[in-house]
Amino acid sequence: MSFQRFLIVQILLCMVKNSYESRILVILPIPFKEHQTVYQPLIENLHKHEHEITVLTTNPVFKSRDGIVFRNVTEIDLSFVYNLNILDELRDVDLEGSEMLKTIFNVMRKIYEVELKSPKVEELFKLRAGHFDLVIVDWSGSSSLMNIFAHHFKVPLVAITNGEAFPNVHEAFGNPSHPISFPSVFLPFTKNLNLLQRISSVLFTIWYRFYYFTEEIPLQNEIIKNVLNEENAPNMWEIASSADLLLINSYEILNNIRPIVPTTIYLGGIHQKAELKPLSKSLKKFLDESERVVYVSLSNGFHQDRHRFEKLLTTLEKFDVDIVWNINDDYINTTSRMYQSNKIDQEGILAHPKTILHVTDGGQRNIEDSIHHTVPVFGISYTLIYDHYLQQIEKFECGLISVIDFDNQNEVENKLEEIISSMRFKSNAVKLRNLIIDQPIGNSVERATWWINYVIRNGGTKHLLSEHKTLSWMKYLMLDVLFALLLGFASMLFSFAYIIERIRRYSKSLPYEKVTRGSKSKVL
Repeated sequence: MSFQRFLIVQILLCMVKNSYESRILVILPIPFKEHQTVYQPLIENLHKHEHEITVLTTNPVFKSRDGIVFRNVTEIDLSFVYNLNILDELRDVDLEGSEMLKTIFNVMRKIYEVELKSPKVEELFKLRAGHFDLVIVDWSGSSSLMNIFAHHFKVPLVAITNGEAFPNVHEAFGNPSHPISFPSVFLPFTKNLNLLQRISSVLFTIWYRFYYFTEEIPLQNEIIKNVLNEENAPNMWEIASSADLLLINSYEILNNIRPIVPTTIYLGGIHQKAELKPLSKSLKKFLDESERVVYVSLSNGFHQDRHRFEKLLTTLEKFDVDIVWNINDDYINTTSRMYQSNKIDQEGILAHPKTILHVTDGGQRNIEDSIHHTVPVFGISYTLIYDHYLQQIEKFECGLISVIDFDNQNEVENKLEEIISSMRFKSNAVKLRNLIIDQPIGNSVERATWWINYVIRNGGTKHLLSEHKTLSWMKYLMLDVLFALLLGFASMLFSFAYIIERIRRYSKSLPYEKVTRGSKSKVL
């Protein structure tokens, strides 16, 4: 009898456990390592919650890592897209503004098309509806063609971005995108816009919407028709705008603050590790023997310009600091005061107490890592791509910016001298970090996991749907109301004028009698 009771209890426990387990399809289609590693802590945490996870990824890592066997994680390898020649278009460092965005859209769309037509991905379309309980898609860059899987399996859709969301992503969730109050992160200004900046922001917003809805969405729809071999394939914008949750891996305070709907969650620092890996022996020895260290991490676009490179290097060598430079090995190290490598753990070096300054050309991850470890930033501005986050650093006085192509060497040196010698930048970095980490529950990974489980538990978030996202521009701008009011006011004026005119004409038609004293004559 006791064995029967034990068996019943075990069966009930298994039923309870399975009721919390869900099958999740995670799609990470972008062939950049940074877009893959940033989500690994989230996938690991979902694995700990006993979810069964299938990951479409260009960088498979979950077979067995750090001694952990991920039994509930299945990976579909998409790494073949790294061999596509079209990726070379993204390496054009001279692209700016609209051309840069059009290139991103074109390249990503073609990559997604190749991935959707690959045999391994086509096998997913053969699975029945309901096979998965949730689909999570990386929307970095734009809403993805991969959203089609949420439609195919008829399950809730969670969008996640590596950084601040593109304007069309915010619009899909009903988040207001006012060009004056909160301009796009692609524009080189953030607040107190002057007239020319306001004009520029409005024109950019008009162009972006026109391009996205007249070119990008129709092209996506044609691809889906071809992939599904269906003439009546679903509209990709309708799928995107019906998504249930948006997770933005960016600190809200570092973006242009905007009103957001409850289904938009800013995270920030989701990639940051709770425990840092030990530094390499050579780097640790270099740091331990140094008094003060400046860490330099710049993009390939900066290093390709030899003049910029030498200007910065010459200026840094004038200071009594040692340099750790994240750079390819083909650059020659001319001094023993510099440690150079392209395999530096950025968080590890920024967390080291000897590191006093981070020299970078921007990029969200670089800035967020600096703030997380309270290291002041010396920003090198030479392209509009990263200017937004550099301006946020200057806004909170956690660092200074040098427009490297216009500042002469003395100006660069003076700015470096100010930031190295003054403690106010370090103090402000500490204050900014305290503002960022003051969150209601847990860290970014825990908050993201809670919201994903919330979507699964409730079968979506349609009960949190904002009426704003269904409004047409006519209703949003209240043009119909204004037109009705103007029409009503004009009707009142017309009626009043008509009545006055009728009274005037009627009064003219009446006989006029002029009566004088002692006279009975009538004057017409």
